[in-house]
Amino acid sequence: MNFREKGNKAFVNGEFETARQEYTKGIEVAPEDPRLWSNRAQTFIKLEYPELAIADATNALSLIEPKIISGKYDDADLILFCKSGWRKAEALVKSDEYGSAVVELERLSQIANRRPVAGVDWNAWEREQDRYSKKHFQDIMFLKNMGSDRYTLIEQIRKMCKFPSRGAYPWDIRNQERCTEEGLASVQKLLEKISGKNIKVSLVSFPDASQEHEFGIVATKDIKKGTIFLDEKPLISIHTPGQRLCDFCNKPISSKKFSCPKSNCSEIFCNRDCFDKAWELYHRVICGKNLNSLYEIVNYEHKSSGSSLLIVLKIFSIAKQRDICPLDIEEIKHLFPFQHSTAWFQHGPIAIDFYFELMKLLEISVFDLRYEPWIYLTIYRKIKPNCNLFSPMTGTGQLYPIISLFNHHCDPNASHTDDVSRAIQRREPFVFFTVLSTQVKAIRNIKKGEQIFTNYMDFTGNDLSMLGNRSGSTKHARQTLETTYGFRCRCSVCESSSY
Repeated sequence: MNFREKGNKAFVNGEFETARQEYTKGIEVAPEDPRLWSNRAQTFIKLEYPELAIADATNALSLIEPKIISGKYDDADLILFCKSGWRKAEALVKSDEYGSAVVELERLSQIANRRPVAGVDWNAWEREQDRYSKKHFQDIMFLKNMGSDRYTLIEQIRKMCKFPSRGAYPWDIRNQERCTEEGLASVQKLLEKISGKNIKVSLVSFPDASQEHEFGIVATKDIKKGTIFLDEKPLISIHTPGQRLCDFCNKPISSKKFSCPKSNCSEIFCNRDCFDKAWELYHRVICGKNLNSLYEIVNYEHKSSGSSLLIVLKIFSIAKQRDICPLDIEEIKHLFPFQHSTAWFQHGPIAIDFYFELMKLLEISVFDLRYEPWIYLTIYRKIKPNCNLFSPMTGTGQLYPIISLFNHHCDPNASHTDDVSRAIQRREPFVFFTVLSTQVKAIRNIKKGEQIFTNYMDFTGNDLSMLGNRSGSTKHARQTLETTYGFRCRCSVCESSSY
Protein backbone atom coordinates (compact mmCIF):
# COMPACT_ATOMS: atom_id res chain seq x y z
CA MET A 1 0.00 0.00 0.00
CA ASN A 2 1.49 3.36 -1.04
CA PHE A 3 1.30 6.65 0.88
CA ARG A 4 -1.75 7.92 -1.03
CA GLU A 5 -3.65 4.72 -0.35
CA LYS A 6 -2.68 4.86 3.34
CA GLY A 7 -3.82 8.47 3.45
CA ASN A 8 -7.12 7.60 1.79
CA LYS A 9 -7.73 4.81 4.30
CA ALA A 10 -6.99 7.10 7.25
CA PHE A 11 -9.23 9.83 5.78
CA VAL A 12 -12.17 7.42 5.39
CA ASN A 13 -11.67 6.38 9.03
CA GLY A 14 -11.77 10.03 10.15
CA GLU A 15 -8.07 9.98 11.11
CA PHE A 16 -7.33 13.28 9.40
CA GLU A 17 -3.97 14.07 10.99
CA THR A 18 -2.71 10.61 10.05
CA ALA A 19 -4.01 11.19 6.52
CA ARG A 20 -2.13 14.52 6.39
CA GLN A 21 1.08 12.79 7.40
CA GLU A 22 0.69 10.06 4.78
CA TYR A 23 -0.13 12.48 1.98
CA THR A 24 2.86 14.61 2.99
CA LYS A 25 5.14 11.57 2.83
CA GLY A 26 3.72 10.84 -0.61
CA ILE A 27 4.40 14.41 -1.75
CA GLU A 28 8.02 14.03 -0.65
CA VAL A 29 8.34 11.01 -2.95
CA ALA A 30 6.10 12.12 -5.85
CA PRO A 31 5.66 15.92 -5.64
CA GLU A 32 4.15 16.16 -9.12
CA ASP A 33 1.21 13.87 -8.39
CA PRO A 34 -1.83 16.22 -8.27
CA ARG A 35 -3.91 13.59 -6.46
CA LEU A 36 -1.74 13.90 -3.37
CA TRP A 37 -2.05 17.69 -3.28
CA SER A 38 -5.80 17.57 -3.89
CA ASN A 39 -6.37 14.93 -1.23
CA ARG A 40 -4.25 16.79 1.30
CA ALA A 41 -6.23 19.95 0.53
CA GLN A 42 -9.42 18.13 1.53
CA THR A 43 -7.67 16.87 4.66
CA PHE A 44 -6.64 20.41 5.60
CA ILE A 45 -10.28 21.47 5.25
CA LYS A 46 -11.29 18.74 7.70
CA LEU A 47 -8.48 19.78 10.06
CA GLU A 48 -9.73 23.40 9.86
CA TYR A 49 -6.66 24.78 8.11
CA PRO A 50 -8.41 26.31 5.07
CA GLU A 51 -5.45 28.61 4.38
CA LEU A 52 -3.30 25.55 3.69
CA ALA A 53 -6.07 23.88 1.71
CA ILE A 54 -6.14 26.89 -0.64
CA ALA A 55 -2.41 26.51 -1.32
CA ASP A 56 -2.57 22.72 -1.82
CA ALA A 57 -5.58 22.94 -4.12
CA THR A 58 -3.76 25.63 -6.11
CA ASN A 59 -0.79 23.27 -6.54
CA ALA A 60 -3.09 20.45 -7.64
CA LEU A 61 -4.75 22.72 -10.20
CA SER A 62 -1.40 23.96 -11.50
CA LEU A 63 -0.46 20.34 -12.27
CA ILE A 64 -3.72 19.25 -13.90
CA GLU A 65 -5.03 22.43 -15.53
CA PRO A 66 -2.55 22.48 -18.48
CA LYS A 67 -3.88 19.10 -19.56
CA ILE A 68 -7.47 20.33 -19.53
CA ILE A 69 -6.64 23.49 -21.45
CA SER A 70 -4.58 21.60 -24.06
CA GLY A 71 -7.29 18.97 -24.50
CA LYS A 72 -4.82 16.18 -23.66
CA TYR A 73 -6.71 14.70 -20.75
CA ASP A 74 -8.82 11.71 -19.82
CA ASP A 75 -11.95 11.46 -17.68
CA ALA A 76 -9.91 10.96 -14.49
CA ASP A 77 -8.02 14.21 -15.18
CA LEU A 78 -11.26 16.16 -15.63
CA ILE A 79 -12.76 14.73 -12.47
CA LEU A 80 -9.63 15.60 -10.48
CA PHE A 81 -9.58 19.10 -11.96
CA CYS A 82 -13.16 19.80 -10.90
CA LYS A 83 -12.65 18.13 -7.52
CA SER A 84 -9.53 20.22 -6.79
CA GLY A 85 -11.22 23.44 -7.88
CA TRP A 86 -14.24 22.74 -5.72
CA ARG A 87 -11.97 22.11 -2.74
CA LYS A 88 -10.24 25.43 -3.31
CA ALA A 89 -13.60 27.20 -3.46
CA GLU A 90 -14.71 25.37 -0.31
CA ALA A 91 -11.54 26.43 1.51
CA LEU A 92 -12.07 30.04 0.40
CA VAL A 93 -15.62 29.93 1.76
CA LYS A 94 -14.36 28.55 5.08
CA SER A 95 -12.03 31.54 5.17
CA ASP A 96 -14.98 33.90 4.55
CA GLU A 97 -13.60 34.74 1.11
CA TYR A 98 -16.95 34.36 -0.66
CA GLY A 99 -16.07 36.70 -3.52
CA SER A 100 -12.91 34.73 -4.34
CA ALA A 101 -14.90 31.47 -4.19
CA VAL A 102 -17.33 32.84 -6.78
CA VAL A 103 -14.45 33.75 -9.09
CA GLU A 104 -12.92 30.28 -8.68
CA LEU A 105 -16.14 28.41 -9.50
CA GLU A 106 -16.76 30.60 -12.53
CA ARG A 107 -13.19 30.02 -13.77
CA LEU A 108 -13.57 26.25 -13.34
CA SER A 109 -16.83 26.07 -15.24
CA GLN A 110 -15.35 28.09 -18.12
CA ILE A 111 -12.23 25.93 -18.42
CA ALA A 112 -14.21 22.69 -18.12
CA ASN A 113 -16.76 24.15 -20.53
CA ARG A 114 -19.50 22.54 -18.44
CA ARG A 115 -18.62 19.12 -19.85
CA PRO A 116 -20.35 16.15 -18.23
CA VAL A 117 -18.23 15.17 -15.23
CA ALA A 118 -18.98 12.32 -12.85
CA GLY A 119 -19.99 13.76 -9.49
CA VAL A 120 -20.39 17.34 -10.75
CA ASP A 121 -23.82 18.99 -10.98
CA TRP A 122 -23.15 22.22 -12.84
CA ASN A 123 -26.59 23.60 -11.97
CA ALA A 124 -25.85 23.01 -8.28
CA TRP A 125 -22.54 24.83 -8.75
CA GLU A 126 -24.41 27.82 -10.19
CA ARG A 127 -26.74 27.86 -7.20
CA GLU A 128 -23.72 27.85 -4.89
CA GLN A 129 -22.17 30.69 -6.87
CA ASP A 130 -25.32 32.73 -6.42
CA ARG A 131 -25.36 31.99 -2.69
CA TYR A 132 -21.71 32.98 -2.32
CA SER A 133 -22.31 36.17 -4.31
CA LYS A 134 -25.16 37.18 -2.01
CA LYS A 135 -23.09 36.43 1.08
CA HIS A 136 -20.17 38.42 -0.35
CA PHE A 137 -22.45 41.40 -0.97
CA GLN A 138 -23.91 41.14 2.54
CA ASP A 139 -20.43 41.10 4.07
CA ILE A 140 -19.37 44.15 2.05
CA MET A 141 -22.44 46.08 3.18
CA PHE A 142 -21.93 44.95 6.76
CA LEU A 143 -18.33 46.16 6.80
CA LYS A 144 -19.26 49.37 5.02
CA ASN A 145 -21.84 50.17 7.67
CA MET A 146 -19.26 49.60 10.40
CA GLY A 147 -17.48 52.82 9.45
CA SER A 148 -13.74 53.42 9.71
CA ASP A 149 -13.12 52.45 13.34
CA ARG A 150 -10.46 49.77 12.87
CA TYR A 151 -10.88 48.29 16.31
CA THR A 152 -14.64 47.96 16.18
CA LEU A 153 -14.29 46.57 12.67
CA ILE A 154 -11.83 43.88 13.71
CA GLU A 155 -13.94 42.90 16.70
CA GLN A 156 -16.94 42.42 14.39
CA ILE A 157 -14.81 40.49 11.89
CA ARG A 158 -13.74 38.16 14.69
CA LYS A 159 -17.37 37.39 15.48
CA MET A 160 -18.26 36.90 11.83
CA CYS A 161 -15.19 34.95 10.67
CA LYS A 162 -15.13 31.16 10.90
CA PHE A 163 -11.35 31.12 10.74
CA PRO A 164 -10.12 29.66 14.05
CA SER A 165 -7.69 31.29 16.44
CA ARG A 166 -4.30 30.12 15.32
CA GLY A 167 -1.23 29.39 17.38
CA ALA A 168 1.58 27.27 16.03
CA TYR A 169 0.70 24.40 13.74
CA PRO A 170 0.68 21.22 15.88
CA TRP A 171 3.26 19.46 13.70
CA ASP A 172 5.72 22.36 14.02
CA ILE A 173 8.46 20.62 16.01
CA ARG A 174 10.64 23.74 15.99
CA ASN A 175 8.04 25.71 17.91
CA GLN A 176 7.80 22.96 20.50
CA GLU A 177 11.57 23.19 20.97
CA ARG A 178 11.61 26.99 21.06
CA CYS A 179 11.26 27.73 24.80
CA THR A 180 13.60 25.06 26.11
CA GLU A 181 16.92 25.31 27.92
CA GLU A 182 18.67 24.64 24.59
CA GLY A 183 16.63 27.36 22.90
CA LEU A 184 17.40 29.72 25.76
CA ALA A 185 21.14 29.15 25.40
CA SER A 186 20.93 29.83 21.67
CA VAL A 187 19.11 33.13 22.15
CA GLN A 188 21.50 34.15 24.93
CA LYS A 189 24.36 33.83 22.44
CA LEU A 190 22.57 36.25 20.11
CA LEU A 191 22.18 38.72 22.98
CA GLU A 192 25.82 38.47 24.03
CA LYS A 193 26.93 39.50 20.55
CA ILE A 194 25.49 42.97 21.11
CA SER A 195 25.25 43.29 24.90
CA GLY A 196 27.03 41.16 27.45
CA LYS A 197 26.32 43.47 30.37
CA ASN A 198 23.41 44.16 32.70
CA ILE A 199 20.84 41.87 31.05
CA LYS A 200 20.18 38.25 30.10
CA VAL A 201 17.48 36.20 28.38
CA SER A 202 15.34 34.17 30.76
CA LEU A 203 12.24 31.95 30.68
CA VAL A 204 9.33 33.77 32.31
CA SER A 205 5.65 32.98 32.79
CA PHE A 206 2.43 34.96 32.28
CA PRO A 207 -1.15 34.32 33.42
CA ASP A 208 -3.40 32.74 30.78
CA ALA A 209 -0.48 32.30 28.39
CA SER A 210 -0.72 29.69 25.62
CA GLN A 211 2.34 27.91 26.98
CA GLU A 212 3.99 27.62 30.37
CA HIS A 213 7.07 29.70 29.67
CA GLU A 214 8.07 32.47 27.30
CA PHE A 215 11.27 34.41 26.71
CA GLY A 216 11.90 37.64 28.58
CA ILE A 217 14.78 40.00 29.44
CA VAL A 218 15.96 40.13 33.05
CA ALA A 219 18.47 42.46 34.76
CA THR A 220 21.66 40.71 35.92
CA LYS A 221 22.62 43.66 38.16
CA ASP A 222 21.03 46.86 39.44
CA ILE A 223 20.44 49.31 36.59
CA LYS A 224 20.14 53.03 37.32
CA LYS A 225 17.49 55.21 35.74
CA GLY A 226 18.71 56.69 32.44
CA THR A 227 21.18 53.87 31.73
CA ILE A 228 21.25 52.70 28.11
CA PHE A 229 21.81 48.95 28.35
CA LEU A 230 21.12 47.83 24.78
CA ASP A 231 21.83 49.31 21.36
CA GLU A 232 20.70 47.05 18.49
CA LYS A 233 20.88 47.46 14.74
CA PRO A 234 18.06 45.74 12.83
CA LEU A 235 18.63 42.40 11.18
CA ILE A 236 16.39 43.51 8.32
CA SER A 237 15.20 46.94 7.20
CA ILE A 238 12.57 47.46 4.52
CA HIS A 239 10.78 50.32 2.81
CA THR A 240 7.90 50.58 0.42
CA PRO A 241 8.76 50.62 -3.30
CA GLY A 242 9.88 53.82 -4.98
CA GLN A 243 11.67 55.43 -2.04
CA ARG A 244 15.29 56.55 -2.39
CA LEU A 245 16.47 54.67 0.66
CA CYS A 246 19.35 52.25 1.16
CA ASP A 247 18.06 48.73 0.60
CA PHE A 248 19.99 47.50 3.64
CA CYS A 249 19.72 50.20 6.32
CA ASN A 250 16.97 52.53 5.04
CA LYS A 251 19.24 55.57 5.17
CA PRO A 252 18.10 58.27 2.70
CA ILE A 253 20.17 58.28 -0.48
CA SER A 254 21.82 61.58 -1.38
CA SER A 255 23.45 62.39 -4.68
CA LYS A 256 26.25 60.06 -3.63
CA LYS A 257 25.07 56.47 -3.70
CA PHE A 258 26.42 53.00 -4.22
CA SER A 259 24.61 51.05 -6.89
CA CYS A 260 24.74 47.28 -7.07
CA PRO A 261 27.69 46.43 -9.37
CA LYS A 262 25.53 43.97 -11.31
CA SER A 263 24.37 45.77 -14.43
CA ASN A 264 20.90 44.23 -14.38
CA CYS A 265 20.20 45.20 -10.74
CA SER A 266 18.54 48.51 -9.82
CA GLU A 267 18.97 48.34 -6.02
CA ILE A 268 20.87 51.20 -4.42
CA PHE A 269 22.79 51.45 -1.15
CA CYS A 270 24.23 54.31 0.84
CA ASN A 271 27.76 52.88 0.72
CA ARG A 272 29.84 49.82 -0.11
CA ASP A 273 29.64 48.52 3.45
CA CYS A 274 25.83 48.30 3.33
CA PHE A 275 26.00 46.58 -0.05
CA ASP A 276 28.51 44.00 1.23
CA LYS A 277 26.33 43.24 4.27
CA ALA A 278 23.22 42.92 2.10
CA TRP A 279 25.08 40.71 -0.36
CA GLU A 280 26.24 38.42 2.41
CA LEU A 281 22.79 38.25 4.07
CA TYR A 282 20.14 38.18 1.32
CA HIS A 283 20.84 40.27 -1.79
CA ARG A 284 22.72 37.61 -3.75
CA VAL A 285 19.54 35.61 -4.49
CA ILE A 286 17.38 38.57 -5.50
CA CYS A 287 20.03 40.58 -7.32
CA GLY A 288 18.68 41.66 -10.70
CA LYS A 289 15.27 40.10 -10.11
CA ASN A 290 12.14 42.00 -11.16
CA LEU A 291 10.17 42.56 -7.96
CA ASN A 292 7.28 44.40 -9.61
CA SER A 293 4.81 41.52 -9.21
CA LEU A 294 5.52 41.46 -5.47
CA TYR A 295 5.35 45.23 -5.20
CA GLU A 296 1.94 45.24 -6.86
CA ILE A 297 0.62 42.97 -4.11
CA VAL A 298 2.30 45.09 -1.42
CA ASN A 299 0.83 48.30 -2.82
CA TYR A 300 -2.62 46.71 -2.90
CA GLU A 301 -2.35 45.80 0.77
CA HIS A 302 -2.60 48.16 3.73
CA LYS A 303 0.84 49.76 4.11
CA SER A 304 1.84 47.98 7.33
CA SER A 305 0.59 44.59 6.08
CA GLY A 306 2.38 45.08 2.79
CA SER A 307 5.59 45.99 4.59
CA SER A 308 5.30 42.75 6.58
CA LEU A 309 5.29 40.84 3.30
CA LEU A 310 8.51 42.58 2.26
CA ILE A 311 10.12 41.42 5.51
CA VAL A 312 9.05 37.87 4.62
CA LEU A 313 10.65 38.31 1.19
CA LYS A 314 14.00 39.10 2.78
CA ILE A 315 13.70 36.25 5.29
CA PHE A 316 13.00 33.77 2.49
CA SER A 317 15.95 35.26 0.60
CA ILE A 318 18.20 34.65 3.63
CA ALA A 319 16.95 31.05 3.81
CA LYS A 320 17.49 30.48 0.09
CA GLN A 321 20.98 31.96 0.30
CA ARG A 322 21.83 29.69 3.26
CA ASP A 323 19.99 26.75 1.66
CA ILE A 324 17.91 26.09 4.78
CA CYS A 325 14.28 26.18 5.88
CA PRO A 326 13.27 29.75 6.87
CA LEU A 327 12.27 28.47 10.33
CA ASP A 328 15.89 27.40 10.86
CA ILE A 329 17.33 30.92 10.51
CA GLU A 330 19.18 31.25 13.79
CA GLU A 331 18.38 34.95 14.28
CA ILE A 332 14.60 34.48 14.22
CA LYS A 333 14.00 30.94 15.53
CA HIS A 334 12.96 32.32 18.91
CA LEU A 335 10.34 34.82 17.71
CA PHE A 336 6.80 34.32 18.97
CA PRO A 337 4.05 33.99 16.30
CA PHE A 338 0.98 36.25 16.14
CA GLN A 339 -2.10 34.55 17.60
CA HIS A 340 -5.51 36.07 17.07
CA SER A 341 -8.77 34.90 15.60
CA THR A 342 -8.60 37.68 12.97
CA ALA A 343 -5.26 36.41 11.62
CA TRP A 344 -6.71 35.47 8.23
CA PHE A 345 -8.61 38.74 7.93
CA GLN A 346 -5.36 40.63 8.40
CA HIS A 347 -3.62 39.02 5.43
CA GLY A 348 -6.05 36.71 3.61
CA PRO A 349 -5.56 35.15 0.19
CA ILE A 350 -3.38 38.09 -0.84
CA ALA A 351 -0.66 36.58 1.32
CA ILE A 352 -1.10 33.26 -0.51
CA ASP A 353 -0.79 35.09 -3.84
CA PHE A 354 2.39 36.70 -2.51
CA TYR A 355 3.71 33.27 -1.52
CA PHE A 356 3.44 31.83 -5.03
CA GLU A 357 4.98 34.95 -6.60
CA LEU A 358 7.74 34.88 -3.99
CA MET A 359 8.57 31.24 -4.73
CA LYS A 360 8.64 31.96 -8.45
CA LEU A 361 10.90 34.98 -8.01
CA LEU A 362 13.38 33.14 -5.78
CA GLU A 363 13.29 30.13 -8.12
CA ILE A 364 12.21 27.80 -5.32
CA SER A 365 10.08 24.86 -6.34
CA VAL A 366 6.64 24.88 -4.71
CA PHE A 367 7.34 21.18 -4.16
CA ASP A 368 10.30 21.95 -1.87
CA LEU A 369 8.81 21.06 1.52
CA ARG A 370 11.33 23.26 3.33
CA TYR A 371 9.31 26.21 2.04
CA GLU A 372 5.76 24.88 2.39
CA PRO A 373 2.86 27.34 2.80
CA TRP A 374 2.49 26.55 6.51
CA ILE A 375 6.14 27.53 6.98
CA TYR A 376 5.59 30.73 5.02
CA LEU A 377 2.50 31.62 7.09
CA THR A 378 4.35 30.79 10.31
CA ILE A 379 7.11 33.20 9.28
CA TYR A 380 4.45 35.80 8.45
CA ARG A 381 2.91 35.42 11.90
CA LYS A 382 6.34 35.64 13.53
CA ILE A 383 6.98 38.89 11.69
CA LYS A 384 3.67 40.59 12.44
CA PRO A 385 4.11 41.16 16.19
CA ASN A 386 7.87 41.58 16.07
CA CYS A 387 8.28 44.13 13.27
CA ASN A 388 6.93 46.80 15.55
CA LEU A 389 8.78 49.86 14.33
CA PHE A 390 6.81 50.63 11.18
CA SER A 391 6.46 54.30 10.40
CA PRO A 392 2.90 54.97 9.17
CA MET A 393 4.13 57.93 7.13
CA THR A 394 7.21 56.45 5.46
CA GLY A 395 6.28 52.79 5.18
CA THR A 396 9.68 51.80 6.57
CA GLY A 397 10.19 49.03 9.06
CA GLN A 398 12.79 47.02 10.93
CA LEU A 399 13.13 43.60 12.49
CA TYR A 400 15.06 43.43 15.78
CA PRO A 401 15.70 39.86 17.00
CA ILE A 402 16.71 40.92 20.53
CA ILE A 403 14.47 43.93 21.15
CA SER A 404 11.57 41.68 20.18
CA LEU A 405 12.27 39.69 23.36
CA PHE A 406 11.24 42.50 25.72
CA ASN A 407 7.74 41.82 27.04
CA HIS A 408 5.01 44.42 27.32
CA HIS A 409 3.73 46.36 30.32
CA CYS A 410 1.55 49.46 30.19
CA ASP A 411 3.69 50.97 32.97
CA PRO A 412 7.15 49.81 31.88
CA ASN A 413 10.55 50.23 33.49
CA ALA A 414 12.37 50.77 30.18
CA SER A 415 11.78 52.57 26.89
CA HIS A 416 13.13 52.71 23.36
CA THR A 417 14.96 55.64 21.86
CA ASP A 418 15.79 56.05 18.18
CA ASP A 419 15.92 58.69 15.47
CA VAL A 420 12.14 58.65 15.09
CA SER A 421 11.27 59.05 18.77
CA ARG A 422 13.87 61.78 19.27
CA ALA A 423 12.48 63.63 16.27
CA ILE A 424 8.99 63.44 17.77
CA GLN A 425 10.30 64.77 21.07
CA ARG A 426 11.82 67.72 19.19
CA ARG A 427 8.50 68.20 17.37
CA GLU A 428 10.23 67.66 14.04
CA PRO A 429 8.64 66.00 10.97
CA PHE A 430 9.98 62.48 11.55
CA VAL A 431 9.15 61.50 7.99
CA PHE A 432 12.67 62.69 7.12
CA PHE A 433 14.32 60.52 9.75
CA THR A 434 15.44 56.93 9.46
CA VAL A 435 15.88 54.43 12.28
CA LEU A 436 19.43 53.07 11.96
CA SER A 437 19.50 51.48 15.42
CA THR A 438 17.37 51.42 18.55
CA GLN A 439 18.50 51.79 22.12
CA VAL A 440 16.77 50.57 25.25
CA LYS A 441 17.21 52.56 28.45
CA ALA A 442 15.93 52.37 32.01
CA ILE A 443 13.26 54.95 32.82
CA ARG A 444 13.45 54.11 36.50
CA ASN A 445 15.80 52.17 38.74
CA ILE A 446 15.70 48.43 37.94
CA LYS A 447 16.79 45.86 40.52
CA LYS A 448 18.89 42.78 39.82
CA GLY A 449 16.63 39.85 38.86
CA GLU A 450 13.74 42.13 37.81
CA GLN A 451 12.16 41.52 34.40
CA ILE A 452 12.55 44.46 32.05
CA PHE A 453 9.38 45.63 30.28
CA THR A 454 8.74 48.10 27.51
CA ASN A 455 5.47 49.58 26.29
CA TYR A 456 4.64 48.25 22.84
CA MET A 457 2.58 51.36 22.17
CA ASP A 458 5.91 53.18 21.95
CA PHE A 459 6.61 51.06 18.85
CA THR A 460 3.43 51.26 16.88
CA GLY A 461 2.39 54.18 14.75
CA ASN A 462 -1.26 53.39 15.51
CA ASP A 463 -1.41 55.75 18.44
CA LEU A 464 1.37 58.30 18.60
CA SER A 465 -0.41 60.15 21.39
CA MET A 466 0.58 57.29 23.68
CA LEU A 467 4.24 58.25 23.42
CA GLY A 468 5.39 59.69 26.69
CA ASN A 469 2.22 58.51 28.47
CA ARG A 470 3.21 55.23 30.06
CA SER A 471 1.07 55.34 33.15
CA GLY A 472 -2.37 54.73 31.71
CA SER A 473 -4.30 52.06 29.83
CA THR A 474 -7.23 52.73 27.53
CA LYS A 475 -9.65 50.48 25.71
CA HIS A 476 -8.20 51.79 22.46
CA ALA A 477 -4.66 50.86 23.53
CA ARG A 478 -5.68 47.38 24.66
CA GLN A 479 -7.43 46.74 21.35
CA THR A 480 -4.30 47.88 19.50
CA LEU A 481 -2.19 45.45 21.48
CA GLU A 482 -4.58 42.60 20.73
CA THR A 483 -5.03 43.25 17.03
CA THR A 484 -1.41 44.25 16.32
CA TYR A 485 0.51 41.92 18.61
CA GLY A 486 -2.02 39.14 19.13
CA PHE A 487 -2.45 39.11 22.90
CA ARG A 488 -4.84 40.58 25.45
CA CYS A 489 -2.82 42.62 27.93
CA ARG A 490 -3.22 41.46 31.52
CA CYS A 491 -0.57 43.61 33.15
CA SER A 492 -1.33 45.14 36.55
CA VAL A 493 -2.33 48.45 34.97
CA CYS A 494 -4.85 46.82 32.63
CA GLU A 495 -6.22 44.51 35.30
CA SER A 496 -6.92 47.48 37.56
CA SER A 497 -8.28 49.67 34.76
CA SER A 498 -11.98 50.51 34.62
CA TYR A 499 -11.95 50.29 30.80
